[in-house]
Amino acid sequence: MKAPIAASFVAAALWMAPAAPVDAQSTDSLHGHPVDLRPQLSLDASAWREVVQDRVIATVYAEQESPEPAAGQAQVSRLLAPVLARLRDNSELEVRSAGYRTEPVWHESRIVGWRTRGALQITGKPSESFNTLVGELATTLNLQSVTYLLSRETHLAVEQELITQAVKAFHEKADTAARALGFRGWEVRELSISGSGPGAPPPIPRPMMMSRAASADEAVALPGAEGRTTVTTTVSGSVVLVR
Repeated sequence: MKAPIAASFVAAALWMAPAAPVDAQSTDSLHGHPVDLRPQLSLDASAWREVVQDRVIATVYAEQESPEPAAGQAQVSRLLAPVLARLRDNSELEVRSAGYRTEPVWHESRIVGWRTRGALQITGKPSESFNTLVGELATTLNLQSVTYLLSRETHLAVEQELITQAVKAFHEKADTAARALGFRGWEVRELSISGSGPGAPPPIPRPMMMSRAASADEAVALPGAEGRTTVTTTVSGSVVLVR
């Protein structure tokens, strides 16, 4: 079902020119250019739709403290390497590094150790299998965040449909305004199209799964479900009213 179309005068302005010649044209005395003296109307119209978010991003990480940097780095690498190899074999997933750093651990103005942290970002389609996978990874790694969002491909497809709806609403609004003001028609003077994209929402923390379970042998599926986001397209501009 198509989403409702919004058609509202966000910025509407009508100005009536002083007495003009029959052809509604005059000449700029300073520059010699023709000037259109016909009344103009500024308006806009919008169309929007709620769309199910079709991508989920989970960020998992390994963290290790050690007396020397090399020891912690080696341990983090040992934890991440098999996970990375496993994920790369799955064609339905996108995986990339989400940061790797080593920093000192301070106590009373002294460095008492080193903390190494490495993270992986996993992107896929929301599904039970994705939730199960993340639950399995949480037995050896920590879960930092889970984010649902709309893919670019889906956004572009929806936006194409909304442009058609918004342009139609713009035409209908211009027709109504012209008739209400006593004009027989209108002509487009200028037009612009803008839209709101589904920018990535802030990560949704899952504090109950941030740390590895006490029983690392038991995997628990990630409890999660995709939400919805709103895609909006707005057509705005000005028309010349025709008597």
